[in-house]
Amino acid sequence: MHRYSEVLGLPVICTADGKNLGTIKDIIFCPKEKSVVAFLIECKGYNRRKKVVFASDVLSLGRDALIVNDADDVRDLKKVLHRPEFKDKGDILGLPIYTKNGEDLGTAKDVLFDLKHGKIDGIEVSDGLLQDIVKGRSVLPLIGKVEFGEENILVDNEAVEEMMETGGGIKNLIEGNKKVQRKG
Repeated sequence: MHRYSEVLGLPVICTADGKNLGTIKDIIFCPKEKSVVAFLIECKGYNRRKKVVFASDVLSLGRDALIVNDADDVRDLKKVLHRPEFKDKGDILGLPIYTKNGEDLGTAKDVLFDLKHGKIDGIEVSDGLLQDIVKGRSVLPLIGKVEFGEENILVDNEAVEEMMETGGGIKNLIEGNKKVQRKG
């Protein structure tokens, strides 16, 4: 599983000649299908046109690089925008998240995805800066009924029950230190 925030800035490497074709600047998602469509690439050199690599053209995505088979897998964005994959593209980051009971869960701050299956697995939820510092963020798995709108994300109570804390935050650090001190 990969995180949106950890993939940004990775180099795009071609296996045919080993060249660095550019860096990942953004990921294009299809919220309706809960899928990864493509990676927006910033290329080196004088050519500053926006380029993309379709998720289906990626050989592998590791901690340190995105690997493609050939330089032709990096395409001019203007030339492929008409393709059906881009029809329902949309933003996820920054959208407020609400339950069907009207409870505000926070804001989408990161996206977790599985490139092998091309699917979005979860959303990291921020409940505000103070809560992020104290408790850390939670991960909302995309199970049950999760509806993406242009202005917000609406989730079933089933998905809320499955939310997991990421283990971050000062509270967890303090509790972890207490456990260590008790053992010592």
